[in-house]
Amino acid sequence: MWMSKCLSNRQKSTVSEKGKVTLSSGQLEAGSTLMSRGIESYAPYGYQSNPPVGESVMIIPSSSGQAVVGALCRVESLEAGEIRLSSLGGAEILLKNDGSIVLNGLVINKHGVIENE
Repeated sequence: MWMSKCLSNRQKSTVSEKGKVTLSSGQLEAGSTLMSRGIESYAPYGYQSNPPVGESVMIIPSSSGQAVVGALCRVESLEAGEIRLSSLGGAEILLKNDGSIVLNGLVINKHGVIENE
């Protein structure tokens, strides 16, 4: 009985959950089944972001509480293998499969030549 309760509680605490950001200025707060304030956010080295309120995020348990490991990706108009970096204000960098870069609408081909001046 005691062992099954311990295993049951342990399994519940290792499940990742989809949640929403409820506070993003100063410290990150996100909620799913539990609300957590001061939650840590993780991304690949060199990437930094502060997800806005209402953004869907993936929350996982960690030894020091919960952690956000990423925001929901919206892949509309992206081909497989392409990468888009964008901000809430509309700034955008698109790395295309043909080697070109689209920087806020300015197209730079893979040879560094601006195509749409």
